[in-house]
Amino acid sequence: MLLQMFRTMLSDNTELSDEKIAELADAFMNTLPVMLKTQLQAS
Repeated sequence: MLLQMFRTMLSDNTELSDEKIAELADAFMNTLPVMLKTQLQAS
């Protein structure tokens, strides 16, 4: 849910393409510890 909110915020408030937003979300997820990443993906 939090990750989806992040994507929606970027989509609504920036001129970024969906592809660029996906890249940013992936880069964000790749910086997180595994435990937190698992929790974010489950919600």
